Amino acid sequence: MLELLRVRAFAIIEELEVHFAAGFNVMTGETGAGKSILVDALHLVLGGRAQADSVRTGAEEAEVQALFRPRDPGECDARLSGLGLPAAGAELVVRRTVQREGRSRAWVNGALATAAQLQAATRGLLDISGQHEHVGLLDASLHLDLLDAHAQLGDPRARFGQAFSALAEAEKARAQLDSDESERAQRADWLKFQLDELEKTAPEPGEDDRLAQERRVLAAAEKLRAGAEEAEAVLAEAQPARAAKRLEEMATIDPALQKLAQAVRGAVAELDEAARELSRYAARAGGDPQRLEELDERIEVLRRLSRKHGGTLASALQRRDQMRAELASLENHDEELARREAEVGRLAATARGLAEDLSEKRRAAAGAFSKAVAQELSALGMARSEISVRFNPVSEGAVAGMGPRGLETAELLLSPNPGEELRPLSRIASGGELSRVLLAVKRVLAESDPVDAYLFDEVDAGIGGATADAVGRALAAVGRRRQVICITHLPQIAVFAGKHLTVEKQVVKGRTHSRVAPVDGPDRVRELARLLSGKPTDVALEHARELLAAAQTPDQRKRKAV
Repeated sequence: MLELLRVRAFAIIEELEVHFAAGFNVMTGETGAGKSILVDALHLVLGGRAQADSVRTGAEEAEVQALFRPRDPGECDARLSGLGLPAAGAELVVRRTVQREGRSRAWVNGALATAAQLQAATRGLLDISGQHEHVGLLDASLHLDLLDAHAQLGDPRARFGQAFSALAEAEKARAQLDSDESERAQRADWLKFQLDELEKTAPEPGEDDRLAQERRVLAAAEKLRAGAEEAEAVLAEAQPARAAKRLEEMATIDPALQKLAQAVRGAVAELDEAARELSRYAARAGGDPQRLEELDERIEVLRRLSRKHGGTLASALQRRDQMRAELASLENHDEELARREAEVGRLAATARGLAEDLSEKRRAAAGAFSKAVAQELSALGMARSEISVRFNPVSEGAVAGMGPRGLETAELLLSPNPGEELRPLSRIASGGELSRVLLAVKRVLAESDPVDAYLFDEVDAGIGGATADAVGRALAAVGRRRQVICITHLPQIAVFAGKHLTVEKQVVKGRTHSRVAPVDGPDRVRELARLLSGKPTDVALEHARELLAAAQTPDQRKRKAV
């Protein structure tokens, strides 16, 4: 749920803090008081586009912060981890700033994030549906997702998705292999030319490092020889044999020194051997200009190959193996094409089996989905409406007659009045009808929808009376499973909220300010009366109390009596 929203220097808001509750929240207020500005602020923390003109006059920067409590902290943390962002645990804190020149920055749990990361991090936390956002229902490409969510087809759809991805990759490889013959010949010639240089050079793994080490030794030959001779001379001057002999004489007097004398004698033997080895090394050490020149030439050849094929000798060797394999594939084109076609056929059969199973489940669920939405529409004042799901074959992005989501697409059809033909929502539904269809779909998806919270921004436009009462009851019903925040002008809807917030606009010292405050008891009755008649008359106040009493559930009335 969305627990807290803080806004500073945003539009007409100087600074405010709004606390939301679980369940059904409602916000009311005069037109222009700032309700839609709060929606814009929420769009911003969800990764929406930043607008420089949203910064309050006289301020250099606007800031919006939101505190979410994810319904599934584990899933949320996994998503954040995949984005390289800190885990949220029980709380996810999002912050967004917009500077006057238009630059914006975002933070998720204190870590800087891009707008794309912000969108991904907050996905599923809050679904905003407003007077214009409900046009998403007009996008038929989303309708299949709605049906699958209702039918809980996540697992079979994921299995098909994996099979289709494998099929698409195999088909892409097959098509590439089956490209124009002249292109294949040109590619083969280019590969042969590149491989010829590599094969003639015949580099070995780690050769560049070995040659570099040998060159370092050759280049320092004189220094190494002189060092060996000096070390041999120092060992000779040390006369360790005299020390050993003296200790042995002392050990004849004090046997306690016997062990030390033996140790020194052993060290003398090792030092003698080291001196002889240094002598041999000094005799061998010496510059070899011809070998040094050979090393330089070979090292330069290897460097040139490395730069040409990835930057390192290891990458050049890897590229050589890849080009060999590709050339072999081109030279054995017919056999390789037959193999790839067989692979495509095998994967297509697997994917089609999963797609047909998914399609069967969808068609079986379509009737129940349509019936459930129609029942909700009936409760929302569209009792004689008919809704149906039409399936169409996949056209775009099809592979073997299948698309990324299966064998078909789906589109919701609506007939709002008896006798009218079922038509796509974009051709028949008015704004008010779309709002109610949207709410009906949300109501049906309340159990399976992965979204944590819903915000409805005046989706009650164009309705009133009994229909408004039905919409309020539907919103309250959704609020029993998800957090719902609704901005409304209708008292018939506002009375069903568990928490009622008012948005007010004030002018102080010539500046407009917007404030949000919760109302309860007599204050709430007065606000409902204002919504009813524009001012809290005695008649309006009595009517408001009647609406509140009628909206209360038996549990609410029982708690109030206690």
